[in-house]
Amino acid sequence: MQDQDREFSTFEVGKICNVAHTTVISWIDRKELPAHVTPGGHRRVYQNDFILFLEKYHMRIPPELLEAKKKPVILIVDDDEEILHMLSKAFKEHAPEFTVCTTQNGMKALMIVGHESPKVIILDVVMPNMDGLEVCKILKDKASSKNIKVLVITGKRLTERQRKYFLENVDGIFHKPFSAVKLVERAVQAAKE
Repeated sequence: MQDQDREFSTFEVGKICNVAHTTVISWIDRKELPAHVTPGGHRRVYQNDFILFLEKYHMRIPPELLEAKKKPVILIVDDDEEILHMLSKAFKEHAPEFTVCTTQNGMKALMIVGHESPKVIILDVVMPNMDGLEVCKILKDKASSKNIKVLVITGKRLTERQRKYFLENVDGIFHKPFSAVKLVERAVQAAKE
């Protein structure tokens, strides 16, 4: 996970707020601080939720949290770790003004969209469980996410149905292998439109 997609444990939140982790658990249980529970039963707080909590209660916000908050977010969704790494590196080099979040599955991408409000999503078409077409349809059907710019990447030939949908609903289609620099340039352009 990167930047705004970072999750904090109750111990980390406690350390920043200078309180015991049991106090943080109490905040979460009282619904004052949004959190989710891991399969192992541990509470985790997303960075944006943590910043909003600190602002609401007029608590000191560490500078590194504020810095990440200011940058617009680009979300990269691909089940291929090499692609995620390559694109993250390309954004760091060619568009450092953006915060990059990555995930390897469509369902997690939709959860991140709820927390991070990305400007642009770079979305792989072929993924297990929920493919890029399903993710895109869900995004475009919701008022809160329909205006997010979507750039589709694919290593396979699109079906006629996929092609027709993407041509009408996304802001660009890139076929693998593609130039990471050109994709970054298009994403930056889309974020500014």
